[in-house]
Amino acid sequence: MKIFLIGMPGTGKSTVGKILANKLGWKFMDLDHYIEERELMFIDHIITLYGEDAFRVMETNALKSINEESMVVSTGGGIVTRKENKQFMNGIKIYLETPIELIEQRLKDSYERPLLKEKSLQQIYDERFLKYQGFADHIISNSKEVSRTVENILSLLKEMNIL
Repeated sequence: MKIFLIGMPGTGKSTVGKILANKLGWKFMDLDHYIEERELMFIDHIITLYGEDAFRVMETNALKSINEESMVVSTGGGIVTRKENKQFMNGIKIYLETPIELIEQRLKDSYERPLLKEKSLQQIYDERFLKYQGFADHIISNSKEVSRTVENILSLLKEMNIL
């Protein structure tokens, strides 16, 4: 079983994913970091040098290469921009729904995201919102404490008889 966390940049996919994987005793993978290791360069450099489309192909290829079970995967925020990616996400897809105001707060202190140089966070949110909904098997709010989000996911897994 794999759990894929999807959502906007800054929703806490990696933070939630690491804690969830630890609680489950599963492996954790941050898909963006995996791509950076495979390509030996940071995502922003990949996008600057080759463009977003080339990065999205790398993202799909990375997704296809995941063949381990018992893994929590934190995907990049744009994983939903390629419809075909859904078929490679064999497992439970959880959309971490987070108010845009909270995302803006979280991103304010982080590094500059490459796509935010071209579009506003609101524009990206508007373009992707329905795609996240379409990809997701389940929607979990991540507007409170991270520990509550993890507990809500664990409760969901128990209800589904996965735990």
